[in-house]
Amino acid sequence: MKKATALVALSLFVGAGAIAGNIKEASVPAVVKAYVVKNYPQATDVDWDYEEKGNFYSAEFKINGAEHDLDISPEGKLIHSEVDIDSSLLPKQVHAYLAEQYPGFKIKEVEKQTRRGTAYYVVKIKGQNSDQKLTFTENGTLVNKKL
Repeated sequence: MKKATALVALSLFVGAGAIAGNIKEASVPAVVKAYVVKNYPQATDVDWDYEEKGNFYSAEFKINGAEHDLDISPEGKLIHSEVDIDSSLLPKQVHAYLAEQYPGFKIKEVEKQTRRGTAYYVVKIKGQNSDQKLTFTENGTLVNKKL
């Protein structure tokens, strides 16, 4: 009996693990796909993943060359998003902060992230001897800095 219980538990574990990671679009709930179609109608060639640990679906796609990464709940609600953007789209307060605090640094990459409905800008900059990763609110307030 213990052996049978162990086999059932093992098969459930292996079966659950099989759906983690890259999945086919047909396996994605309609409400999750509908979120992408409604909010990103230009999205094509969407790569889908299921993150078992967090119980969410990830959609990755490009629109006009910009990478989009979305985490969506099984109920079709956005949890987190990351979108590559041009530095010209940063708020002027962020540009002013960078010019004052990091003269001579060059902007390498900018992402607009949304977490729990709040937008942030993550800016990677490069100086002569160091790189920085700075996170700003929409109004240009620095909230995180990493070397």
